[in-house]
Amino acid sequence: MTVLKQLASARGGGRPRLSGVHAVWALNAAIALACGLLLAGPVRHYAPVVPDTIPWWGIAAFIAITERWPVHLEFRRSAHSFSLTDIPVTLALLFLSGVEGPLAVALGGGVALALRRLPPLKFVFNLAQFTCAAAVGYVVMHMIAGHEPGFGPTVWVATLLALQIGGVFTIVALSCAMWLVEGSLSRDEIRQMFTMDAAVTATNTSLALVLAVIIVVEPAAAPILLIPIVIAFVAYRQYVAERQRHEKLQFLYEANRGLADSRDEVAHALVGLLRRALEAYRSEQAEVLLFSAEDDNPPLRTSLGAGDEEHMVPADPAGAQALRDLLAEHGRPLILEEPFPPSVRAYLTQRGIRHAMVAELRGEQRQVGLLVLANRTGFARRFTDDDVALFETLAGNASAALQYDRLEQAVSDLRDLQERLHHQAYHDPLTGLANRALFHQHVERAVATGRGTGVLFIDLDDFKAVNDTLGHAVGDRLLRAAARRLAGCVRGDDVVARLGGDEFAVLCMDDHDVEAIGVGIAERVLEAFQVPLAVAAHVLPVALSIGIATNRHSDGGVDPLLRDADLAMYQAKESGKGRFALFNPEMREALLGRMGLRAELEGAIANDALTVHFQPIFDMETGQTVAAEALVRWDHPTRGLLAPPSFIPLAEETGLIVPLGRRVLEHSCREGSAWADAGVPIDVHVNLSARELEDEALADTVAEVLNETDLAPARLVLEITESLLMRDPERGVTTLADLRALGVRLALDDFGTGYSSLSYLRTLPLDVLKIAKEFVVGIADNPEDAAFVRLIVDLADTIGLTVVAEGVETDTQLRTLQELRCDQGQGFLYAVPVPVSEWDTQGGRRALRERSFSDL
Repeated sequence: MTVLKQLASARGGGRPRLSGVHAVWALNAAIALACGLLLAGPVRHYAPVVPDTIPWWGIAAFIAITERWPVHLEFRRSAHSFSLTDIPVTLALLFLSGVEGPLAVALGGGVALALRRLPPLKFVFNLAQFTCAAAVGYVVMHMIAGHEPGFGPTVWVATLLALQIGGVFTIVALSCAMWLVEGSLSRDEIRQMFTMDAAVTATNTSLALVLAVIIVVEPAAAPILLIPIVIAFVAYRQYVAERQRHEKLQFLYEANRGLADSRDEVAHALVGLLRRALEAYRSEQAEVLLFSAEDDNPPLRTSLGAGDEEHMVPADPAGAQALRDLLAEHGRPLILEEPFPPSVRAYLTQRGIRHAMVAELRGEQRQVGLLVLANRTGFARRFTDDDVALFETLAGNASAALQYDRLEQAVSDLRDLQERLHHQAYHDPLTGLANRALFHQHVERAVATGRGTGVLFIDLDDFKAVNDTLGHAVGDRLLRAAARRLAGCVRGDDVVARLGGDEFAVLCMDDHDVEAIGVGIAERVLEAFQVPLAVAAHVLPVALSIGIATNRHSDGGVDPLLRDADLAMYQAKESGKGRFALFNPEMREALLGRMGLRAELEGAIANDALTVHFQPIFDMETGQTVAAEALVRWDHPTRGLLAPPSFIPLAEETGLIVPLGRRVLEHSCREGSAWADAGVPIDVHVNLSARELEDEALADTVAEVLNETDLAPARLVLEITESLLMRDPERGVTTLADLRALGVRLALDDFGTGYSSLSYLRTLPLDVLKIAKEFVVGIADNPEDAAFVRLIVDLADTIGLTVVAEGVETDTQLRTLQELRCDQGQGFLYAVPVPVSEWDTQGGRRALRERSFSDL
């Protein structure tokens, strides 16, 4: 009888293991279903060939005994077992009915499998295929000899064929399970399983038939057959042992040949050796530790298994040395099992090793490495003395095949490679300067000396424009040129680094006045960059913003020093770029203030503590309010009423502008809906920020708010500035189209201050143009401003846009705009922004100031 015993783990490679295990459960269900159909169908009607001879429980006990001690044959990470179970199964086919026989097989097999403590997956598979194979045997035997009277040759042949076909069914089921878990089976493995099973089944069935004849003719002579049965069992075990010895010799031969053939690359030879060792010993992990002749260099580890593969990586020196000393102390290969010796326990536990074999790789004069094999799988859950003997031979042959000089040269070459990799890990590949990690280490060491330490953070102003207009290749060349020029501005012992992107840094040290040294470097850098850089046939002017910080203000810590230099650099940018700024504690306090303000703003948004004021937009001819622009205010508990410039930039920078914009939109739409319900249907204007315009969910948010507030979409006007729209015109047009599809109206705010062309307006889905206040202020006195406004009004009239003039503050401006036929106006002449409580919804106008434009 063939039994599935060991399924591959998730580390086996090939197919995804998780899906394989799930598929085996599906296979179990299919086998159980097939078995149930056979037992419920023809099998239950079969009568015994020789009735009332052997009780069913006796055959069940016989099956439990024979299946309890099988002979195991392994294939890679899976295996199947051979036993004498075919003998009691044959007796069941002959002496038990179609009800009693499968019951005896299932009960006896279940007891044996439970005693062997198989996992649930394997237990269910084996029990299902046991019982189903017996049911198949019943069907085959009774199809051939069901009408044959007596217990003669026809019944014997039918029984032999029944057991063979049942064995074929078992091998097919086993092959399916192994394929589902391992991903593939070789033809040799399948052929070997069929051949072995056929031979064992034929032998066992023949013995069982002889036993059956004796039981029928002369029951007292049955014990005589115990001797050939025991001999068959011993022969099975001897065959498997001989086969395993042959496999070990073949493994040793192939490993030695692989080592000898790999003359050019020791690393590849070691990997091949580990792969063969993993397969031969059916283990989870294998690794080689190589020691350098110089004690200062850490050992290098190559390891396979446990889901990972490492090639010549530095190993823990203390743990490797402890393993090395332990091996030298015993003078021979070791088997290490839990509890491990204290000296190596931490290393083995960290490596995930439960049990292992360790052998040395020797050169001519010293030990050059260790060979480790760990965590055996399969039936043998530990390594034996025979395994150690073969392992020692393997290690000795590996040392001889690789040769001492090749190992030493490999260690030397790999040490050089490690140094190159170390350099790459700590240097910027584009400029060759130190990278952020190495710069941080230099600063840390400098601060630890107690000397005056200064850090300069340097940022190339408007570098993004170079990449966007000339391409990243030119941008990279510009960065390399800038790095060379920076390096020429520092002293010999200063450290220059590229932190990433267009950010550089300089570390300087001085015992007397490091701040003056830093200022001197910054001045030289700014002076050097007064001359443009020649890059790829382009002459590019480059401006820099530099922040300088010293450990005099940074509490002696590395991170505070770097943070302070970064703060100073941003201060230089905010002051106009192209300059340097020295850090002072007030900058940190300002940062902390901004951080506190951010937290307060986040809380205000979450608690809906912001208020919305509205400024009327009036009709130029009638003076009636036709719309209202929503303007957010923050009534701060300690700072009073804050206007948008006090907190909107912070909201933009931190991303809080998106939830803030949602709140403003909700308030505005809710008030617009209330005005419409009160009989004053005026439009509501709401401004969109850059972050909101870039938000892919903007259209969905607007639609959701309109639905919640029940505001007619046509009453909502969303305002976008030219500068925002021109940041990404294509995406901006798409976003506007999505908003327009909702039915809302769109306004281009601050028109005239951006970069768009007049012809571009024709392609935008706009409804309103709002002329910037800068042009309205001088409209009465400056003919150019008046001509510009006239041009805009005429163009807007041609393409069907409404024109709103912002910043109307005088009667003269109003009369001029009326003469230019501007549609609508907005400004302090009519009303300042006020809260809803001060809004006269009945008149649709500002209650504090009413005037008739017809009187002007």
